[in-house]
Amino acid sequence: MNSEELLRMPTLPERLVIVGGGYIGCEFASIYRTLGCAVTVVEKENRLIPGWESEAGERVAQALVAQGVTVLLNQKFSLDQIERDGDVLRFRPLGESVVEGDLVLMATGRKPKSKGIGLTAFGIDDSSFLKVDERMRLQAPGLYAVGDVNGISRLDSTAFVQASVAISSILGVQSRFDRRWTPRCVHTEPMVAAVGWTQQEAQAQGVEYLAVCDTIHLVSDSERSLVEPEPTFLKVIVDPHNWHLLGCLVVGDHASTIANSAAIGIESGLSVKNLREIPLAQPSAMEALMAMLRKLDEGTPWCSV
Repeated sequence: MNSEELLRMPTLPERLVIVGGGYIGCEFASIYRTLGCAVTVVEKENRLIPGWESEAGERVAQALVAQGVTVLLNQKFSLDQIERDGDVLRFRPLGESVVEGDLVLMATGRKPKSKGIGLTAFGIDDSSFLKVDERMRLQAPGLYAVGDVNGISRLDSTAFVQASVAISSILGVQSRFDRRWTPRCVHTEPMVAAVGWTQQEAQAQGVEYLAVCDTIHLVSDSERSLVEPEPTFLKVIVDPHNWHLLGCLVVGDHASTIANSAAIGIESGLSVKNLREIPLAQPSAMEALMAMLRKLDEGTPWCSV
């Protein structure tokens, strides 16, 4: 099944095998394990959510394993490996014992449903994801494509920003979409969120940066955290010349709030010094970001977790 078909099922499988450890696979693993299912995640890469920074995948894997999910990495998988024995589905990953399940969720990607709706009459190739420019325009005048159908990033936050850019373009307002500066989030337990440059991207592009990261035990506005502070991993990437934020990665219960705050700091062009001077209500999830920014004064130019 795909994720939509799985959500329509009226009953829970006892044993769920998820093929694909991207954000969909990890979110469903977290959901169905919480609901009491035995869950196995099979991923062909060497870490979960491979499109994200390595720290994100490592921490999601640790959390899933702690919840009782079986995580199998470096496993190339095809449907012909599955054997059916009555109602039981069975396959043997490389170097692993036999994995059995009552249902297999294929979370290895999606194809757009744009084929056959008449786009070829406008000279638009509908055989795959629709190609758009930075203003969300298709090749034919007056046509725009936003969200999953253009394949840029299949996340809600991306679709909302693309829709805003398309509307601005239609109204004649200059607006451009840049995926890097759009906050992104994976709704696992704990949540993962990020915005801006990753450390690997900055290195590959020759961008000068300072990076600092740590795990902070955060006291937030959650009643639970007052008794047991929430462990929250943060990494911030900063321009060493003007001390502006370049990127932020968060793994924790308030990840989206912190990443959104970092996005506001990036978009507004505030320096680290300016951000640290903003007064906050306490307790606040934003204090985790402030704590990381203060670490830059301690002369720690590289991450040490």
